[in-house]
Amino acid sequence: MLVEVFGKRRISDLTAIDAETYKTNRARKVRPASVNREMTVLKHMFSKAVEWRLLPTNPFRGVRSLRVPSRIERILGVDEESRLLAACTSVRSRFLRSVLVLALNTGMRRGELLPLKWDQIDLIQGRIRILDAKTNSSKRSIPMNSTVFTLMSELARNKKSQWFFRVTEGQGNNTWISKLDLKKGFRKAVELAGLPKIRFHDLRHTFATRLVQKNVDLITVQRLLGHVNISMTARYAHSPDSARIAAVKRLDELFSSQPVPKWSPESNSGSAVGEYKPRQVSALGP
Repeated sequence: MLVEVFGKRRISDLTAIDAETYKTNRARKVRPASVNREMTVLKHMFSKAVEWRLLPTNPFRGVRSLRVPSRIERILGVDEESRLLAACTSVRSRFLRSVLVLALNTGMRRGELLPLKWDQIDLIQGRIRILDAKTNSSKRSIPMNSTVFTLMSELARNKKSQWFFRVTEGQGNNTWISKLDLKKGFRKAVELAGLPKIRFHDLRHTFATRLVQKNVDLITVQRLLGHVNISMTARYAHSPDSARIAAVKRLDELFSSQPVPKWSPESNSGSAVGEYKPRQVSALGP
């Protein structure tokens, strides 16, 4: 799309108005987040042009991103997870259940899971190595829990390709399961499980939130998720309603040890015997 719109124009002729026009027209066809990603690419290209002294300034630098509506992040309950995994058996997607189990127990991104290779799996050390990652911080080693280790061991018995989630397309060409196949299968499983609308990325939210609820520190969660900084990790550290309710109820403990005032029936004013009398404070000063 970028080549189609800007490919035949000289970069020295482009201005912020061109960026605003592109942003407006593109927003009629795709979501705001998609437009913003494309604008980020354009801005970076012009930044490199300035760095290489092809342009004096970046004409797109001050162009603002579109407002992206906030998405409701869903955290799966244990019962919801069980229903979702059970529904996978009724979906025609060979590796769907395995992909979901790994996502829920490792926090790996979809783009890290699908092209997973067997040489990234270390069953002796019980670790998964993320090599071709989104960022340098995303290159990491994820320890396996017993659920993941059992799954890996079972799949290793039928290993026939370098790809962990191998599918055969065309004339015997081996490749990994596609994003489209996973998306369609996941959507169908969610529907069969009777769950509210959830995204695949919500499994990553669930992984991080469960760790925090088990008192795992954010630094450890950050490293497991492969985040650049701790502020990104904090977005995943959700607390359930029950935790927030319990938190405010702790304030009641401040008064639970205090004696309950006894009211005297002889008192004309209705004041309590020995009731606390606040110190009078002048409005003009202490």
